Amino acid sequence: MERLADIQQALKDAALDGWLLYDFHHINPIAHRLLRIPSDRILTRRWACFIPAQGAPRWLVHAIERGSFQDIAPDAQTYVSWRDWQEGLRALLQGARRVAMETSPGGAIPTVSRVDAGTVDLVRSLGVDVVSSADLVQVAEAVWTPDQLESHRRAARALIAIKDLAFAFVGERAAAEDPATETEVQRLIMRLIREHDLTTDHPPIVAVNDHAADPHFAPSRSTDRPIQQGDLLLIDLWAREKAADAVYADITWMAYVGQVVPPRVQEVFDVVRRARDAAVALVQERLRAGLPVYGYEVDDAARHVIREAGLAHAFIHRTGHSLGTDVHGNGVNMDNLETQDTRRLIVGVGFTVEPGVYLPEEGIGVRLEIDCYVGEEGLEITTLPLQDALVLL
Repeated sequence: MERLADIQQALKDAALDGWLLYDFHHINPIAHRLLRIPSDRILTRRWACFIPAQGAPRWLVHAIERGSFQDIAPDAQTYVSWRDWQEGLRALLQGARRVAMETSPGGAIPTVSRVDAGTVDLVRSLGVDVVSSADLVQVAEAVWTPDQLESHRRAARALIAIKDLAFAFVGERAAAEDPATETEVQRLIMRLIREHDLTTDHPPIVAVNDHAADPHFAPSRSTDRPIQQGDLLLIDLWAREKAADAVYADITWMAYVGQVVPPRVQEVFDVVRRARDAAVALVQERLRAGLPVYGYEVDDAARHVIREAGLAHAFIHRTGHSLGTDVHGNGVNMDNLETQDTRRLIVGVGFTVEPGVYLPEEGIGVRLEIDCYVGEEGLEITTLPLQDALVLL
């Protein structure tokens, strides 16, 4: 198992006896990824793997599926009946008094709230205290390897170049009085992503004016708009290299088609820029001082700036999310709005900072998104340059 030593050290540091990974019908993708279970396996029964703080992992699988685990867990114990399952868990957990599982008190962190309440109750009935595995998930899954960091940096550089080409295309078409549409720019970006040998789970967001005020706007033929003089343009794109362990990059930039930005648009842009910079500054200062920084605090730093500007009502999502092999990873999020993420930013994790202000009634939506990595030497912004002014097209 990859990172077993790191996981077991984290268990010891947290005074945990082990980590109980459980799944039924693929309800726990964290367990599948961590244990490298191939996606083509036919698994229709409950299974569990216990990683002790010291020693080899132990498995419990149904007798009819032992063959499906033969190459992963050749020494797995088996069960047949529900009574066998309960006794098998008791044996699996023998000597353990405090274990982690994919649960989150009050559903506070949904990305790790994967195990059903009944199974947690069952484990507790065996005399075992169950705590959230959220911090362990970071160590096991959200910490990037050096190769993953390099893959992310390459993807980030490619996205910056693609963004520049997309803006140039919009500017050229607007100058020729033949404005490109949102879907045209979206198709261009998808072509460029393929040409850079990248992959993505969804086409980019290309949105003008009030469309930009919808954080998850999806361009379509029915809503398509030309991008022309006097328009505010948001482009949000994300992609990664094609290797299975490659890590996503994810950026959002803003442009204005014209040479004189309206005062209100400039005002909102400046607020969002200051919010982004406040979030980054908090992380940098804490890391420099050797002090912990938590996801909810980063969100608070950005949100404070927007609140002071009287725009709190228009910032309706978290400040940032974890980055991994999925664009929304399972590490710490910069969030004290949708959830309160009390996880610490640890060395090796990557995340976005992307505050936004959305005013559909004014036809204004502004989001600025950058990617960050917590390295041994401090915070690295991997998607430089920072956008400090609207791109004029």
